[in-house]
Amino acid sequence: MKKAFTIGLATALAVLSAAAPALAGDEPTGDGLAGFWRQPICRTVTGDGSVTYTRNDGRTIAPTSQVLRPVVYTTGLVALDRPNELLAMSNNRLLSSKDAGCTWTAAGEVSGSQVELVPARGGRAYAWDREGNLALATPEGVTPLTSPAGELAGLGADRFRGDRLRVADGSGRLYDSRDGGRTWRPIGVPAWPQSDLLMAYTAVFDPYDLNHVVLGASNVGARVTFDGGRTWSASTGLSATGGKVNVFSAAISPAAPNVVYAMGLDIAESEAGAPSGGRHIYRSYDGGRRFTRVVDQGDEVTIPNGPLLAPHPTDPGVLYFDFGTGWSNIGTDIYRYDARLNRVTVNHNSYDRITSIAFNPANPGVMYLGVAEEV
Repeated sequence: MKKAFTIGLATALAVLSAAAPALAGDEPTGDGLAGFWRQPICRTVTGDGSVTYTRNDGRTIAPTSQVLRPVVYTTGLVALDRPNELLAMSNNRLLSSKDAGCTWTAAGEVSGSQVELVPARGGRAYAWDREGNLALATPEGVTPLTSPAGELAGLGADRFRGDRLRVADGSGRLYDSRDGGRTWRPIGVPAWPQSDLLMAYTAVFDPYDLNHVVLGASNVGARVTFDGGRTWSASTGLSATGGKVNVFSAAISPAAPNVVYAMGLDIAESEAGAPSGGRHIYRSYDGGRRFTRVVDQGDEVTIPNGPLLAPHPTDPGVLYFDFGTGWSNIGTDIYRYDARLNRVTVNHNSYDRITSIAFNPANPGVMYLGVAEEV
């Protein structure tokens, strides 16, 4: 099933910046070039059913050799800079594919809950969860790491230096590691006074510049820094009245880091019974300083708290997000927002939820889907 409709509150588009270029001397060799990757050639994905793929935005999805058994959440899914290698987190099981996503096998166990993955240079990824669990993940296995805090809101890895990491804790404080997460040091200042007792829901890092961080939180909306947390600015445009907003999820476009997407709940609108319920997808053209509403919840779009936000890897004007639930066999809608067309399209599938998305480096039209089985 496919529908298309126009978003009434989107504003005129600004000129999009080009993707960040590779630095001289840092061009990847055979372990990083997209040209060494190939597309999946299988009709059926072999594995436990946690990961599959689509070539058409979810209109049709490749079947899996096994039916996924509940309760499973595949919350981490990344393509590595080694040709045709991917990693996924299915509950606490690390899964690995070495054939562009056609075959998946177990590679280890990671402690934590709702564990996410961040890819890093050198054929690896870093696993983290909100409870402060950290680990190095590779197709060969898992190495536990130390954490600088008991609660984390996000992790970032430097695009060109695989040992350079940053994390944000639940109170909006940043920490830096230069040795792949073995040791950490606090940097900058907290994003808000400790006396405010706010909760950081999400922290997203620009992989080309780890000093650029967007932090989403309760009541205050979002904060952004461009100097590694030495100074923070309050993001504007999230509420028409300047009232309280919860920003539950955010994502920086890998194609143009000045483009940032966020999902927020305008508390005043929600309490007033607005048709949108106060739920919106926002877009920023200046790295997170100012946001503009581009998608509202309505009859054609359901926006939950903290939806998956997956920006297109080469087109900063395209964002994927979703809504799904296993209750009453409702299934999942995968939405595609296109800024140039000022339009959202949607494709429906029978999975309970899509909890992670990765893109094939050789052809971003191939989307890998980490799926959930809840009921």
